Amino acid sequence: MGFSDKMRETLGNEGARVEFMDDDEGWTAQVAPGGTAEARLQIRGGTKTARVEGIVLRVIVRHRHWADAQGLALTEEQARELEERNHLMPAWSRDLLGQTRVEVEQDIGPGDERELTVQVPVPEHCDTTTSACTITLHAQADIRGQIDPTATGKLFVH
Repeated sequence: MGFSDKMRETLGNEGARVEFMDDDEGWTAQVAPGGTAEARLQIRGGTKTARVEGIVLRVIVRHRHWADAQGLALTEEQARELEERNHLMPAWSRDLLGQTRVEVEQDIGPGDERELTVQVPVPEHCDTTTSACTITLHAQADIRGQIDPTATGKLFVH
């Protein structure tokens, strides 16, 4: 076994993968604040059997804001009120809105594929999706002995 093979084994890189099952344009769910988004996940086995204990699902909101040369943060509205905006730089905040864990407790062997449909509550206080506000669903598989694989999908909150 070579160095890179030993490193992959040490990091758990040979285990399972998780991804959203999507259509031709990628995975996006439409949901209203306070509603429930449904997502289909696929867990794929790697070169070794992996024990998937659960999936942690996180709803994350990102807001764009603007920063001036001194680092002062401005909201979208404040930036629009300025006559001269070319000195502003865009920046994004990132906040966790909610987290859910789905127990799986399954062994995924090499080459195995498992589908999992999950329900994700979207908090009532969730903002709606705009060009300055994006909401994502982050799925992280809890797999003992490997770096936990992740997948990210978009939530369109309206």
